[in-house]
Amino acid sequence: MSNHDLDIFNTIKIGIIGCGHLGQAILESLINHGFHKENLFISYRGNPSTYEKIKKMGLTICISENERIFNEADVIFITTKPQDVISLKEIPISQNKLIVSCLAGLSVEILKNIFKSDICRMMLSGPDTIVAEKGVATIYPYNELVGCILSKMSLRIFEMSNERDMDIFTAGVCLPAALLQEDNEVIIKEAINEIEKEWATFLDLYEWAKMILPSFTTEDEKVEYIARMITKGGVTEAIIDSLKSGELFVTALRKGITRSKDISLQISNSILN
Repeated sequence: MSNHDLDIFNTIKIGIIGCGHLGQAILESLINHGFHKENLFISYRGNPSTYEKIKKMGLTICISENERIFNEADVIFITTKPQDVISLKEIPISQNKLIVSCLAGLSVEILKNIFKSDICRMMLSGPDTIVAEKGVATIYPYNELVGCILSKMSLRIFEMSNERDMDIFTAGVCLPAALLQEDNEVIIKEAINEIEKEWATFLDLYEWAKMILPSFTTEDEKVEYIARMITKGGVTEAIIDSLKSGELFVTALRKGITRSKDISLQISNSILN
């Protein structure tokens, strides 16, 4: 990273709206990498356990109203549930603000209608990988400032030339769970090569997933770990359920990609209606 990029990182103000697992991971990573807490703004929905986690990090002074975040922060990460984003629509946004949406399923087009501001989408691997400096991310459309921030957080950035490829990336960050469920190297490699025909970077995502796989002393530990990675109705669940039913690895990955598309459609329809 150039000195110019470091200067930007140390002078911009960052807001995080929504402080669940992902928001907390971004927050913790920023602080761990030297971002000044005086330049941080956080909002959350009043959950006492969330407050305790913010307090434990010594960041209660950063808690702000959404209105202040939209007025004072330069870069604003939206990490709420997708269904909650519509509540932000009526809040005025000052000029020259960059909205970074971490919301699965909402296209740049829909987001621009909600926020009336500069927008980019960002997808990340799991919160634990972000804090451990083993995470991956993608940005669409690519934004140099956001790329600078993610690089400073020690995240590996995957380039995305087409917004539709977000669904493939989303399935890709579920690969660690899938690789723990399926151990046939030949079948796995055949599947990766097949998906790679649609998105050339998928092989690199597979190599990343292999590198971050944890080891276990018992089978029960592995099963419990996979279960913790699953969200009901989510992409990982679709992939794991497919593998458990005996389907091929490539079929499971395609079901994950399809599930990501379905979720996008469902959320988009609920927002538009």
